[in-house]
Amino acid sequence: MASQGLRASPEGIRAAKTALTDKTWSQHKLAAALGITRQPVSKFFAGESVSRTCFVQICQQLGLSWQQVAGLPEDVISEVTAKVQSNKLDIDALVWEVRQKRQGKIQDQCGTLQMIDIAQTVQLMDIYTNTNVLEKINSQQWREISDLLKDFRCESNFNRLGGYKHQKKLAGLEAVLRHSKLMVLGKPGSGKTVFLQYLAIECNKGNFQPNHIVIFIRVKEFIEDTRGGNEFNLFNYISQEFLSCDIKQESTINLLTQGKMLILLDGLDEVPSENVDRIIGEIRRCAQTFYKNQFVISCRIAAQKYKFQGFTEVEVADFDYTQVEVYAKNWFVAVALKSKEDGEALGNLFINQLNLPENQHIRELAVTPILLHLICLVFHAKEQFPSNPTKLYEQALNILLFRWDDIRGIKRDRIAHNLTLSNKKNLLFQLAAINFEQENYFFEKETLQQIITELHTVREISLELTQFQIDSEPLLKTIEAQHGLLVERAQGIYSFSHLTFQEYFTTKKIVESSNLQTWHNLVNHITEKRWHDIFLLTVSMLTNADEMLQLMKQKIDLLLADDEKLQYFLTWLYQKSSSVSTHYKAVAVRAFYLVCVERSSYHRRRAFAHTPGYNLEYALVGNIAFDPDLALDEFLSSTIACVNELDFAFEHTLDDALVLDHVHALTIAFNEAVDLVVEPELKQALQKLKKQLPYIDSDQNKFGDWWQAKGKSWGEQFRKMLIKYRNIGHNWQFNEQQKELLQQYYNANKLLVDCLNSASFVTPVVRQEIEETLLLAIADIENRLLA
Repeated sequence: MASQGLRASPEGIRAAKTALTDKTWSQHKLAAALGITRQPVSKFFAGESVSRTCFVQICQQLGLSWQQVAGLPEDVISEVTAKVQSNKLDIDALVWEVRQKRQGKIQDQCGTLQMIDIAQTVQLMDIYTNTNVLEKINSQQWREISDLLKDFRCESNFNRLGGYKHQKKLAGLEAVLRHSKLMVLGKPGSGKTVFLQYLAIECNKGNFQPNHIVIFIRVKEFIEDTRGGNEFNLFNYISQEFLSCDIKQESTINLLTQGKMLILLDGLDEVPSENVDRIIGEIRRCAQTFYKNQFVISCRIAAQKYKFQGFTEVEVADFDYTQVEVYAKNWFVAVALKSKEDGEALGNLFINQLNLPENQHIRELAVTPILLHLICLVFHAKEQFPSNPTKLYEQALNILLFRWDDIRGIKRDRIAHNLTLSNKKNLLFQLAAINFEQENYFFEKETLQQIITELHTVREISLELTQFQIDSEPLLKTIEAQHGLLVERAQGIYSFSHLTFQEYFTTKKIVESSNLQTWHNLVNHITEKRWHDIFLLTVSMLTNADEMLQLMKQKIDLLLADDEKLQYFLTWLYQKSSSVSTHYKAVAVRAFYLVCVERSSYHRRRAFAHTPGYNLEYALVGNIAFDPDLALDEFLSSTIACVNELDFAFEHTLDDALVLDHVHALTIAFNEAVDLVVEPELKQALQKLKKQLPYIDSDQNKFGDWWQAKGKSWGEQFRKMLIKYRNIGHNWQFNEQQKELLQQYYNANKLLVDCLNSASFVTPVVRQEIEETLLLAIADIENRLLA
């Protein structure tokens, strides 16, 4: 007869809730302990009908009599219910017995990790970081490039290409609990195998799906171990695995038919093409025959073509900031073999340095676990990141192109048209450079195929022409599946997996093409911020960066060459810096006064809006303003800047707290300047001005009234003193075009200084020539050359 459901009585529900509270459990945790979904648990507590088996399991887990919870007399137990209990006791006993016999095998099979360039194995539980998944597969979403560009963030901390902004992440364990048949998809190195190993260990310990027996099968090994037989047979393979642990086939059949197995199939993408159809067929048959069991299959996302009936697909999400932090701290304890205290301290140092602006591109790679391991490895060597990251990028590229497969003994199918590794790299370099030049970070599949066709036509890459047009799409998909360097972000829309790789590949193309025309094309982009990292990578890759740096310098000098007023400004900059007696380099002093001009410009008419801080002169000499003479001019410039800020604040009725901040800043800067002045005449004039300022602490409103009445006059007197005694504080009154040119000029010079510092090799003569002529007017540069 059919088994009828049971429902809890009101008294039974109250007793169950009390028992749940006593255990400090949630309904979710109770479901996890039982190895069932949350739905029957929710129905149980709502007083709805639940299957007899689930009802009895829930009551037993809570330590309650199921008859009392159901409100039944003790003697009213149906024959069916008794049979269910009896069968359950038998199968539970079998599960416990088999787990004991299998425990050591699963621990040996899944308990450790073999990591790239690490001699010893690492305990999985020492380094495992919780896996999150996406319930919607990105490559299956219908989105336009314009939609993807909305998420594009050039200054993003971890993922400039956006990614999962519109998707809520789900804990991997929760996904397995929700779906009895799950396909886990992910990019290469995203942590698919580690996640399945974690499931196996947790189930083996009874912490997850405690009523199930886990079997972990590497699909590659399944093929190798059964290749000599007539056919691939998962049931036979599982039976043999269990027999090796002294478990009879009768028990194996009993567990499978009762749905008591958690079957983990890892690496479907590793199946050779000649075996794909047979393996898929066998998995399908096994899942249908033993449908009561739970199945989890992992596969690289671009390699998954066949849809298994009844399987839900999820995609492994990139690491977020918290996961990167947890992984790093675990890594420095488990892999670097540090004590917990020392490892976590080193992990904190790693995270702090990773978050520095100059490490943004390394930080972007850290969202991929296998690359995060490499980054930790590189950092561990010197407890700092390399100043030249190109070797790190090259290692990351090699891991994804071939090393990760080589280490695991995986032989993938040759890419269409027999592309060699060199040609494969060249293809990626070309695709990256062409799209970067056109400012394309996302590209249509058809566009990529057209570029590949054109590259073959001009013999930039070598392919079999007769098959080329037909096979361009499989070629693209194979590159994506095997290496993960190209990613399908939406239906038919691709990007590089990390923008860092597109920039690196673009640079490789430039360096390998190295000729004068290539250099000229590059320096034409010197005012475009998105090209700055290309310049830095280029000079770090060149064996001699002299010519490149000289072309950059010439291009920068020409930015202001046609503007007479800006040339005059540069002449003043040279004359002012030359009049100062200091031990700092002349170029550093020029950079200092260039920034002082920005600080003392009117709020409404800023000369240029550089990044906060003295970036340019700091890049040259560090904190230059410790020099007393320069410190005086800094405080005087800060005072005039505060004057301008207050003028603007009172004209536009800004917040009182902001006004007060400007007033305090003015008072501090002005007092510091007065203390530093040595010239008696200037000191006397400044002290006279100081006496005119009302005390802000006595009456804020009184100060405001005074400033609105006399502030402009006071400020003009102060400015005239600066011009007369210090030759600073000029109101240059640049127009909008000139301000923009000055901004570009400032940024380009900062870039040039950074390139000088990061270049692999620059001759001393060229370095000196560039440094000595930085921030000079054309006429002054020519005069130096003639001298």
